[in-house]
Amino acid sequence: MKFRTRPALTTLLAAAVASLALPGAAWAAEGAGGKWGIWLEAGRLLNLLLVVALLVWVARKPLANFFASRSQAIRDQLAEAQKARLDAERRVAEINAHMSSLEDELAEIKATAERDAREEYQRLLADAERDAQKIVERARREIDGLTRAAQLELKEHTAALSVELAKEKIRNELTDDDRKRLFSRFVAKLGGRQ
Repeated sequence: MKFRTRPALTTLLAAAVASLALPGAAWAAEGAGGKWGIWLEAGRLLNLLLVVALLVWVARKPLANFFASRSQAIRDQLAEAQKARLDAERRVAEINAHMSSLEDELAEIKATAERDAREEYQRLLADAERDAQKIVERARREIDGLTRAAQLELKEHTAALSVELAKEKIRNELTDDDRKRLFSRFVAKLGGRQ
């Protein structure tokens, strides 16, 4: 006999409780409390045993299913907990490995940054030296140009002064006779050209 629904189980339990109460009520109504004596207690005990046996028989499959499902749920939870523990241990190992390599990575990053800074410094220094050389070369060219211009100006000035000095010397040293002779030569040359 299988009881799968709750109302059927409730009905069965009500019948079992009634069977326990009815014999006692029937015997009490007869006033046979003292007449039956030990047999009354034995009957009650038998009724109790029958009810307990009936309850165990009816509830054994649902209880077995409940305990089996509960045991399976506990096993599943234990397996999940074990899996979570192993995952956590794996993560801790990864983190520890990463932390140990972190110092090496930091040292490598620092060395790379220092090397890059030195290279950048050398590049900037070389650029500055090239710029300084260009400035010096341009200044040299400008100085050379200014020197040549000054030399030309000095030559012109010297030439002008020389001409002026020569004029002055010629004026001072040239006599009237020299002037007449020069003038006649000049006229003779002009006459010969025409």
